[in-house]
Order: sequence, then C-alpha cells, then structure tokens
Amino acid sequence: MKILIIKLRNIGDTLLITPLFENLKIHFGESSILDVLVNDGTEGILPHQNIRKIHILKRAGKFQKLQYGIKLLRAIRDEKYDIVISLTSGERSAFLSLVSGAKMRIGFSPKAFWARPIYTHNLQEKYQHTIDNNLESLRALNIPIITKKVQAAKSQELPNFQIPKNFIHLHFFSRWMFKALSDDFCAKIIDFITQTYAIECLLTCSNQQELEKLQSILNLSQNKPKFLNNLSLAEVSLLNSKAKAFVGVDTAIMHLSAANNTPTFAFFGPSGAIHWGPWDNDLFTSTYTQKNGIQRMGKHLVYQESFPCVPCGRDGCEGSKKSDCLLTKLNEELALRILKDFLDPLLLPLRGEKP
Repeated sequence: MKILIIKLRNIGDTLLITPLFENLKIHFGESSILDVLVNDGTEGILPHQNIRKIHILKRAGKFQKLQYGIKLLRAIRDEKYDIVISLTSGERSAFLSLVSGAKMRIGFSPKAFWARPIYTHNLQEKYQHTIDNNLESLRALNIPIITKKVQAAKSQELPNFQIPKNFIHLHFFSRWMFKALSDDFCAKIIDFITQTYAIECLLTCSNQQELEKLQSILNLSQNKPKFLNNLSLAEVSLLNSKAKAFVGVDTAIMHLSAANNTPTFAFFGPSGAIHWGPWDNDLFTSTYTQKNGIQRMGKHLVYQESFPCVPCGRDGCEGSKKSDCLLTKLNEELALRILKDFLDPLLLPLRGEKP
C-alpha cells in the first residue's frame, strides 16, 4: 500500500498531520509506504521514522516554478500511489491528488466547482481541534484511530552550545506579527521568571526581523538572557525537549513544544484554542471547549482574554496587523499571576539545584 499525504501550509500545520503516520502504519502494516508533500521550509519539522520520502513544493520565479512544478508532477505520477490524503482545502492540492492517479483520493472539498468531483471521499472541516479535523480522513476510510500523538523531528546534538540542566525556553515570535506580544511585556516575562525562580531563560528566534524584535525586548529587560538565532527546526526541538517549561505565543514552536511533552504556556489572540491549542500527547480528547479565556489541556495552558471579539481570526484589529488583545488591552497583572500558578509546581522544587 502506497500512501501520499499532502499538507501545503505552514510549519505548525505540517507538524499537526503527524498523528496520521502511526495510525496508517498500524493499520496497513510496516511494509506499507508513506510519503508526504509539503511546502518548502516546513519539511524540517517532520520526524523520519514512519516516512519514506518527502516531496517539496518550492516557491520560485516563474521559470523555475514551472521547472519545479513539472518535476514534482512527474515524481508524484511515477510513484503510482494507492491512496492520496489531502489535508489542505485548495484547488492546487486537489489537482495534485488527481495527477497522482490514485484510485482513492480523500480531501477537504475545494471551493472551485470543477475541483469538487476530484475526491472520492470529500471531507468537511468541523468545529474541533485541527488534529481531529486531520483525522477525519482516517474516519472516512474506517481506519481505527489508535493514537493522536504529535511527533516532531529532533536533532541529536546542538553544536557549539552547552544546554543548561535547568532552564525555561521562551519563543515570542510568529510568522504573523499580529500574534505577537508587546516588547515591554516580553521583557517583563523574562524578568519575572528570572527573579522569581532564579532559573535561566533561553530565547530562540529564526530570522532578522525576529532578531531585531528580540534585541528590542532585551534592551527593555533588567536581565540579559542568552538567545540562539537561526537554529534548524530539529535543533530548536532538541533544545526545547530539555527545557523545564516553554512560554511563548501561538506559533509552530509552541506546537513543537507540546509535541516534546514540554509543559507549554501559550498566549493566544486572534486564533482559537479549540482549533489550535497546544495538544497534550498524554490525552486522547481535547479539553479546549471555551470560545476564549484561560484553558488547559493536561500539562499545557492557554492564556487568552475573554473579550467578545476574541478570537476574531483576523490579521489584527481593523487589518492593522496588531492585535489589541495581545498588546494594549492585555491584562498583564493577571497574565503574570496565571503564569506563576503554572510555573510554581514545575520550578519551585528545583530551587537549590545547580543550573
């Protein structure tokens, strides 16, 4: 049995398809072949133990895009897949599913009328966690869902850096800046953790824009924690897996942290925890049931203001690319108090240990 899973979205979206891998291997046996097709730059998050091949959709100039596109179409066609599972609701994914020649094609119904008949099994997104929406593809095939564990790639080592024994991992950045906290409040979080628990904070960032924002945060902080820039996703995963806890915003690194079973505290704004909350691998059913507010799923916690407009699903207030619920209207005092309640059981027992 040869199976192709398509997910043409961002890094976090790609990570959340991984629960399918083990379920498919359990159902079809270890001799089955599982490949994936993802966007360029997202493949580094995927673990390799259940995957044979990763096809990559590259973004490039018109001529190169045509070259890459033809090569990709041929590669998919030549594999002669039995099943294609498309977890992206778009015409491109539907077309690639058709090109594969697979007799069984499962996917979320695209809007375009011409693309709707492509799938043999049409899926509809439900008001539930993204992991459960992805697993609708297996339910459509009557494949038992044995596990919902998210698995991330992890490097074996972190060159030129000695990972401390006790530390907190912080990542305040998302590809979408409307998910960001204010620099001033990020600095307050660093100072609060450092001074309250006498534990080291390690910050990560991944590009020049994030590095500039990080420098601004550090300029406002009384403490000067270490930071690492431009690590690979597998290297960030290794670092995170050694942390006592993670504090950050709704981003791919938040999902990676939850996949590593690292207790995760996440600030949410425009997006909803019901769909995107950090998933606890020790649980089988999501406990994110509220529209907004403070919610937990096992060891992980989402902090979100309870305004009527939250979550709005928009790119900032009035299209400003800035979200007031994370910036000017965030209840910082309450947020730090909830953060303390979250960290106390994890960090107070460590007092007196060597860093």
